[in-house]
Amino acid sequence: MSESEPQQVDQHASERHEGFAEVDPEFERIREERAAIVDDFLGVMDAAGNPGLSRKLGSTVRNMLGQEADEYWSTELVGDDGTEREVIVYTDGRHGWSDALVYSDRPRNRDDEIAPDQLRAALGAILDEHGLRWSPDREQ
Repeated sequence: MSESEPQQVDQHASERHEGFAEVDPEFERIREERAAIVDDFLGVMDAAGNPGLSRKLGSTVRNMLGQEADEYWSTELVGDDGTEREVIVYTDGRHGWSDALVYSDRPRNRDDEIAPDQLRAALGAILDEHGLRWSPDREQ
């Protein structure tokens, strides 16, 4: 990553327009780590009946057309300077900075990707908000 993690909280996807940089051997490993965090989070939320689930604006039209509704959870992470940035995870597993998802539905640059520890902190805050805990193998 070209910048420290706290600086990433302050950087929005709309400011990034180039594609992924050269191949990074750690890139796929980190993506797999984030996927495992999201899978565990979705499992905990599903077992609890999906408390706090929100529905994306426009999902009513999607339902009328026979498509799945976009349902999600979100929370804010705060940077060192007090800047807030929303983290969002959809029930289908899409996740990351909300501006990256809104802008393109997928990151365009490795700096658009949320670091695993930031993702775990954000999803942990959502679990805490609903009185839930990570599964025993995910707790640290």
